[in-house]
Amino acid sequence: MEQLFGESVASTFQAMRHRNFRLWFIGQLISLTGTWMQTIAQNWLVYELTGSAAYLGLVNFVGAVPLVLFTFYAGTIADRFDKRCVIFWCQVTMMLFALILGALCWTGAVQLWHVLLFAFLLGTAMVVDTPARQSFVVELVGKEDLSNAIALNASIFHGARIIGPAAAGILVALYGVSGAFFLNGASFLAVLLALSLMDIALIRRTGGESDSARDQLAGVRYLRENRVPRAAFLLISLSSLIAMPFYVLVPIIAKEILGGNAGAYGALMSAAGTGSLIGSLFAANPRAVKRKGSMLVTSSLVFPALLLLLAFMKGYAATITVLLFVGFSYVVQNASANSLLQEHVPDHLRGRVMGLYVSMLLGMMRIGSLLLGWTAEATSAPVALASFAVAGIAASLWVRKRYPELQMSA
Repeated sequence: MEQLFGESVASTFQAMRHRNFRLWFIGQLISLTGTWMQTIAQNWLVYELTGSAAYLGLVNFVGAVPLVLFTFYAGTIADRFDKRCVIFWCQVTMMLFALILGALCWTGAVQLWHVLLFAFLLGTAMVVDTPARQSFVVELVGKEDLSNAIALNASIFHGARIIGPAAAGILVALYGVSGAFFLNGASFLAVLLALSLMDIALIRRTGGESDSARDQLAGVRYLRENRVPRAAFLLISLSSLIAMPFYVLVPIIAKEILGGNAGAYGALMSAAGTGSLIGSLFAANPRAVKRKGSMLVTSSLVFPALLLLLAFMKGYAATITVLLFVGFSYVVQNASANSLLQEHVPDHLRGRVMGLYVSMLLGMMRIGSLLLGWTAEATSAPVALASFAVAGIAASLWVRKRYPELQMSA
């Protein structure tokens, strides 16, 4: 029994045997903790400035505009240039944005238009940074550990999602939002140091500066010609539009339904993050996930079904419990889709396909946030959440029927 447990743990963390990935893991964990702190602080700031669910959605939507404008070009950057350098300078840029926004809050000069402006600028940096980060993982571990590394990469994000919101809730309650912005700015130093310490000789460079890497539409053609990757891409796009924006209503649930403050909001987001971390470790274990397509299809149905249940929760303990399972199903869905896509896509197209994937994932989520915010403003948070959850279930069933081969894919 002990031997089986040891083997299971070893297989869950097998990508950690690569030194460059270990550096990446630690740096990203610290940096993304700061990012989650800023996300919580920014949402709370917007809600305090406006008291409006619609404005919460608007800020998220503005951040999506660059994803629409620069999607194709960003993917070619990831395929043509050194991903490590691209990531480094994007991280420097985002660090400066966080520090400036923190200074505006600290001096009391911050206004809504400042938040909207920096949401747009941050989205511009992210549209270049995120495809490079997603496609950089294979260069750190190679194809043999790619699926495991992708799931562990997700665990970084969601581990930070546990710590960041809880810390932000405490900081905002005690010192205001500026402290969260300043700490986020400082946290970028960790990933910059990790990138600087990597052994360049061990990086397995993919892509290149060939003429083919300049073809901005090559990723679109690949998805159009391959049904399984196209199905995964479509399923995640629909989920991003309809189900994933649920987080925009969490501050309203915390304050208006549960009667809490910024600390309660942070606790709710941390609960979802805890479930997500467990889900990412589950997805990292090859013994648990044998068919990624089946796991993707199943979790894409469970996720909106849990959101429908969340819409009817009135108590703090019940809401926390449901959010744990929401986080679990959310990350299993996304990790399965990410792994499936990256294992199918050719190396020379990885940046462009992942650029499309990330742009649709983040872009549709921001558009969905705007629509969900408007719906909640016109009705109520529970009604809006329930309506979008039902639509998410219907969308998942439609993709499952249209692409039956997705469920059978490994």
